[in-house]
Amino acid sequence: MTAVPGTSATLPGTLLQVAVTLPLEETFTYRDPRSGARLPLGTEVIVPFGPRQVTGFVVGHPETVAGPVRDITDVVGDGPAIDESILELCRWAAGYYLAPLGEVLRSALPRGERAIASRRMRLTETGRRLLDLEADGRSHMAGLTLDAHDRALLARLRRAHTLSPTALARAAGASARMAHLLERGLVEIVDQVAGPSKSRRKAAPPASVPAVELPVLNSHQQAAFDTLAAALGKGYSGFLLHGITGSGKTEVYLRLIAEARAQGRGALVLVPEIALTPQLAARFRARFGDDVAVLHSALPPADRLAAWRRLRSGEVGIAVGARSAVFAPVHALAVVVVDEEHDGSFKQEDGVRYHGRDLAVMRALQAKAVVVLGSATPSLESYRNVLLGRFRRLLLPTRANPAAAARPLPPVEIIDLRRHRLGPDHLLAPGLAQAVADTLAAGEQTILFLNRRGFSTLMHCQACGEVLRCSDCDVSMTLHRGRAKLICHYCGRASAIPPRCPSCKQDELEGLGTGTERVESVVRELFPGARVARLDRDTTDGQRDQLEKLLSRVHRREIDILVGTQMVTKGHDFGGVTLVGVLQPDQGMHLPDFRAAERTFQLLEQVAGRAGRGDRPGRIVVQTYCPEHPAIQFLRNHDYEGFVRDELARRESASYPPFSRMIALRLDGRHEASVRAAATEAAARARAQGGTGVQVLGPAEAPISRLRGRSRYQIWLAGTDRSKLLAAARAAAQVTLPRDLRLAIDVDPQSVL
Repeated sequence: MTAVPGTSATLPGTLLQVAVTLPLEETFTYRDPRSGARLPLGTEVIVPFGPRQVTGFVVGHPETVAGPVRDITDVVGDGPAIDESILELCRWAAGYYLAPLGEVLRSALPRGERAIASRRMRLTETGRRLLDLEADGRSHMAGLTLDAHDRALLARLRRAHTLSPTALARAAGASARMAHLLERGLVEIVDQVAGPSKSRRKAAPPASVPAVELPVLNSHQQAAFDTLAAALGKGYSGFLLHGITGSGKTEVYLRLIAEARAQGRGALVLVPEIALTPQLAARFRARFGDDVAVLHSALPPADRLAAWRRLRSGEVGIAVGARSAVFAPVHALAVVVVDEEHDGSFKQEDGVRYHGRDLAVMRALQAKAVVVLGSATPSLESYRNVLLGRFRRLLLPTRANPAAAARPLPPVEIIDLRRHRLGPDHLLAPGLAQAVADTLAAGEQTILFLNRRGFSTLMHCQACGEVLRCSDCDVSMTLHRGRAKLICHYCGRASAIPPRCPSCKQDELEGLGTGTERVESVVRELFPGARVARLDRDTTDGQRDQLEKLLSRVHRREIDILVGTQMVTKGHDFGGVTLVGVLQPDQGMHLPDFRAAERTFQLLEQVAGRAGRGDRPGRIVVQTYCPEHPAIQFLRNHDYEGFVRDELARRESASYPPFSRMIALRLDGRHEASVRAAATEAAARARAQGGTGVQVLGPAEAPISRLRGRSRYQIWLAGTDRSKLLAAARAAAQVTLPRDLRLAIDVDPQSVL
C-alpha cells in the first residue's frame, strides 16, 4: 500500500485504500473528507493521481498511514459498484494472473456501469481568441498567425468542444504539430470523468415459470442429477459432467438449477462463445421465463447493462453468458455451470488474461456452491483433476434421444488423400462428394467443416513467387472474393485486390489454399439444386440477429448443406443432420503447439457429434493426408479415453501441462532490436530469480513475429512450483522498458502464437 503525496489526513476512519484503474500493482491511500459513515468496499471513486483524475475502487480501510495523503475527488454512484463476493474473486484473480487489481475490478463491471476517466484536448482562451481574430482579419494585432492546417485543427476542436489526444494527433497528421499547438498555448489537456450510464430500461415483468412438459431423463441423466442435487447446500463440490455429444447435459443443468431456484438460490451458466448463447438462453427462458439474464458482447450495451442491473438488484436469479459473465452479480449463488468447458474461448487473450473456467471454479469455491464442468471432450486439465480427486466425474455415455440412444455413435470413415485423390474441384474426394449427394437424395442435411474462413488463404504471383502479405503483420493476406478484398485475419487490415503483382508487375496473381467461402462456392456448383449456407465470422459478423436467423433456418431444415468453421461444432442440436464432412484437418494437427493434438481431436469429435442426433443414423467422413495421427486414429472409434491416455503419457514425458505450469511473457514494440534487447534482459532476470526450479525458454521471436506493426518476442517459464514461477515472472517484469515497449504476463497460456 503506497501513499500518494498531497494534503495531510487528520481524521481517523476516513482513510481509504484504493485500487486505481491503471496498470499498477500497488494500491494507494486517500482520504474521504466528508463526514459520516466510511465508504463500503467496492465503492467506485474518482481520485487525483499526479496531475490527472482517474477512477478507482475502495478495497480497504487502513487505520493509519505514514506521510501525507490526498483527498478523493468524488464518489461514483449511490452504493458499492462491486459487492464483496466479486471483490474477493477479483483479489484472487489479480494475485493468480499477476494483474493489477484495479484493472481486474474494472473488467468485472459492464460498460455503462463504471465511470470512465479520460484525457481530452480543448481550446484555450488564447486559441479561441486567435480564431476570432483570424475570422475578423485582425490576427496581426495579436502577433500570432496560423497556417491553414492549424486553423482547420483549431476550428475542428471548437466544434467538437473536446477531442482525445489520439484523435487530435490523427487529425494533425503528426504528434509534432500537436506539440506545437500545446507549446503556443492554443490547446490544453484536461481530465474528464464520465459517470455510470443513467439509462434505465423498463423494468422486466415478474419472473414466471412457464408450464412446459419436461423430458423424461434416462437412467444416466437421472443418476447425474440425483448426485448433483444431493450436493446442493452442502458446501463446495466440483463435478465433471462427461457426456457424449447429444447425451442431454443441458437438461441436467436445467433440473439442477430448478432445484436451486426452488431453494431461493441463484445460478451462473457460462458458455464459450456467442454462437451458443442464443440457443442456450432460449432453452433457459422456455424453462424459467423472465428469471434469466443474458450477458454477452453481442448484446446492445443498454440491454447488457439492464440485465446486469436486474441481477444485482435480485430481480433475476439466473445469469447465462460468455466468459465475462463469470463476474455477474448473482445473489445467493448455489450453482455454477461451465458448458463446453474444454473450449479455448474461455481464455481471455488480452487485458486481464484470465481463464473463465478456472475463475468459475474459484467463484464456486468462494461461494460454497456446486460447480459443474460439462463437455463431451473434457480438457486434459479437468480430466487430470478427476484423477487427482479434485473433481468427481459423472458419465452420460448414451444419447438422450431414445432413437439415437438405441444405436452406436455414427461411424467415422477416414479418406487417405495420399491414395484417394481429390476430385476436379480440389476440395471433395469422390467418396465424400457421393456421400453428400446421397444425403441430399434422402432429404437429409449435411455439415461441411473447414476451420479457415475466406476464399483463398493466400495470394501469390506465379511469375516471381511473391506472396501478398499484410504490411503490419508477418502473415499473408486472405482473399475474400465476396468482398473483393484482401484481409488480414489478425489486425483486420483490408485492401483492394491489385490487378498486377506489386513486385514484378506481371498479371500472374493466383489464390492458393482454401477457406469456407470457396467451399461454399464449389458446393453450390457441384450441387446446384441444394440450399447452401455458410456459418463463420464473415456471414454473422458478430450480429446476433444474423446468427439466430441462420441457426433457425437450419433447425427448420431450410438449409441442405451448411459450410462452416468451428462455429458449427459448438453444441448445436440439428436433428436433420446425418452427414458431417471434415475437409482439411491437417493444418491444425501440425501447429507448433503442444495442445495441437488435443484441440484437433476435440474439434473433430465435437463436429462429428452434430450427425445422427435425430431419428436417423449419422455418418462422418474425414479427409486427411495424415490418417495415422493420434487425433484421427482415436476419432475413428470415438475413443476419448484412449486418446486421453495416449496424450497424457506424451505430456508427462515432456513435462508439459497438466504435469507442469507455464507462464508466457510477451514483449512487443515498434523496433525489433529494442524488443529483442528487453526480452533478453527479462529472460536473464527470470533465470536469476527462478534458479533450477524454473525452466526459462527463450527469448525467441513469436511464431507471428510482427503484429499490427509491432515486433514480438516471447519468453516461456515452466515448472512445477507455482510460487517460484510467479517470482520469476515478477522479476522479469521489473525490466526497464522504453516508452514504446509493452510486456504482458500470461499465466496458464493457451496460445503459442
